[in-house]
Amino acid sequence: MEAGYYLDSFLAPLAPWLTREDVTDIWINRPGEVWIETLGGAIERVEEPALDERLLARLARQVAAHSSQGISRAQPLLAASLPDGSRVQVVAPPATRAGHVFAIRRHVSADLSLADWEEEDAFAELEGGAADIDREHSWRTLSGAEAAGFLRTAVRERRNIVVSGGTSTGKTTFLNALLAEIPREERLILIEDTEELKVRHENAVGLIAARGQLSEAEVGAEDLLIAALRMRPDRIILGELRGGEAFTFLRAVNTGHLGSMTTIHADTPARAVEQLALLVLQAGSRLARDDVRHYVRESVDVFVQLERRAARRQVAEVLTKA
Repeated sequence: MEAGYYLDSFLAPLAPWLTREDVTDIWINRPGEVWIETLGGAIERVEEPALDERLLARLARQVAAHSSQGISRAQPLLAASLPDGSRVQVVAPPATRAGHVFAIRRHVSADLSLADWEEEDAFAELEGGAADIDREHSWRTLSGAEAAGFLRTAVRERRNIVVSGGTSTGKTTFLNALLAEIPREERLILIEDTEELKVRHENAVGLIAARGQLSEAEVGAEDLLIAALRMRPDRIILGELRGGEAFTFLRAVNTGHLGSMTTIHADTPARAVEQLALLVLQAGSRLARDDVRHYVRESVDVFVQLERRAARRQVAEVLTKA
């Protein structure tokens, strides 16, 4: 209670932006100023004299304490969450040029269904046809007229789906739309590092990765994924693939956990395959790179590619095995 009170008091100068529904990002590059980005993509600089270096240093320590971590000159990097679920990255001296630096990513994704994405014409520019995701299978891209209906069917038929895209393209928002299509009687295990996925099913468990410091255990996504496999899930939903959990996830979908879903940072489905392969290899796999690519293509049934166009989030491609 006391730690939360102190954190809120140090966050007070940022309250005007932390409480605005249209603010997606808040950046503090140096003392005395704030940069904000809104849903429309507009970026604005605001002077805020209250954010002096002394306050920023104390704010960093309170954020660290809130997440049971630490930050110091010997340990100047901190990745944590604020009480409202916003993600925050802090870089402290001596790793910066001008005092403490903050990058706050707010979770302001709308609770949109696939029907909402349709109404916003997010599928409108899709063109169907044959596709080549390095072959091995016959692949095809879906047209705008068929994409949403296909995805509803793909979820019900337990296809394995990867949503890929760059930063702020709506990957989590779209994944939540897919989760809403899963039959309510199924048992789900959700794994993420911050609470962003919408849990609508009664028989569902949400697991959160934790960075262990200050007497708390360190539990990563791969640890949670291994635990989830012992919890008899019908499907495993992984918020984002970032590291060694990629290989465990692929093995899971190949050992009876069909219909699982995740997201990954990539600009095209082909690059999503490459990024997945890279994560598997970085985890220590002794497979050849071509074998890993083959394993990825065998494991994933559908790729949904998102991108931003003129500050709007669009579905750029829906790729499936023909």
